[in-house]
Amino acid sequence: MTDKENAAPAAPTGPRLTRSAAKRAAESAAGGAGGGAPAKRKRVALGELPSNAGVPRAPPPRPVKPAKAARPGAVVAPRPAASAPAAVMAEADAERCGSSSPPRAGADLDRDSSASTSPPRAAADPYSSASSSPPRAAAAAAPAPGDPQLCGSYASDIYTYLRALEVEPTRRPRSDYIEAVQADVTANMRTILVDWLVEVAEEYKLVADTLYLAISYVDRFLSANALGRDRLQLLGVAAMLIAAKYEEISPPHAEDFCYITDNTYTKQELVKMETDILKLLQFELGNPTIKTFLRRFTRSAHEDKNLSILLMEFLGSYLAELSLLDYGCLRFLPSVVAASVMFVARLTIDPDVNPWNKKMQKVTGYKVSELKDCIVAIHELQLNRRCASVMAVRDKYKQHKFKFVSTLLPPVVIPASYFEDLAE
Repeated sequence: MTDKENAAPAAPTGPRLTRSAAKRAAESAAGGAGGGAPAKRKRVALGELPSNAGVPRAPPPRPVKPAKAARPGAVVAPRPAASAPAAVMAEADAERCGSSSPPRAGADLDRDSSASTSPPRAAADPYSSASSSPPRAAAAAAPAPGDPQLCGSYASDIYTYLRALEVEPTRRPRSDYIEAVQADVTANMRTILVDWLVEVAEEYKLVADTLYLAISYVDRFLSANALGRDRLQLLGVAAMLIAAKYEEISPPHAEDFCYITDNTYTKQELVKMETDILKLLQFELGNPTIKTFLRRFTRSAHEDKNLSILLMEFLGSYLAELSLLDYGCLRFLPSVVAASVMFVARLTIDPDVNPWNKKMQKVTGYKVSELKDCIVAIHELQLNRRCASVMAVRDKYKQHKFKFVSTLLPPVVIPASYFEDLAE
């Protein structure tokens, strides 16, 4: 674009003439008629700047003040050996920078402050360019401590707080709202809506937490308000808009969500639904989700160093998103679903080893007998025995970037011994 602006205006080849081109043509004509009028300064793109264009010039040397004349009768003491020749001082500097031994005291004492503008550097300066290895090499070679983002010192307290938060009645949807509250919305309609929201999140490249929060808002709204099937999609995009504003750095605009519905709803209808959801939530948008617990379980329980943790993360995310499709999974707490996902994921990767051990029990806080019903539900989802008609989640995790985890299948039958509690 810059090259086009810098180029001389060409003769018009068609009827279209931009305003800037006409202005440049008029100025060129005026310059030619005036004969010798100074040409305008050419604009230069950043890539065309010379290599030294941004280098500031060195400041001019400071003027040397003349020495003050001595008063009559005053005794002028001879200066110490600070006015040594520059070659001697340079040699002393070279010895100090090139050797790892501390500098000689005489060389520093003999140097005058007017002969150098910076204080002498210590010989053991770790950032000196003369050192044989970079200063961070030793730190890199040493064993690194635990990941500080895992908050090891506070992990137990944080997990206890999240477990207490997820059981609050105001943050939980009803597990029977389809039968008790809704008259026009069915469980299959909810499954289709969730499957479509997965596609929306993928289309706009939203983070996983946005998807989980949006579905939580949908279920909590439907637990308290009867809704017609013609407004169910409007509820979904409004919940996604709120969750995106809460989680994303650059959330999509309201017009984007209207467009994704093929402009079935207007912006005013979307904003009105957004207001109704916020009133129901009382603006308490934060909530522990399945992803909140799954992220902690995956990192804390990763044992096999030869096995990529990405495979466990992707497989866990796939199973967790499958659980969002099933209306029957609403009766389980998010931490229970996350722990059951870990069980099924580990079973899928290594069917010959009991996926539940003492470390998993300690990290999650659940015995395997407490997870049995949820494990069976997720296992059936993975085997396409439930919600088999919707394919967005399965197609999403068939991609190479997710290591094709949706193509992995667990054993058809889980051994009964895997459901036995561990001995204390």
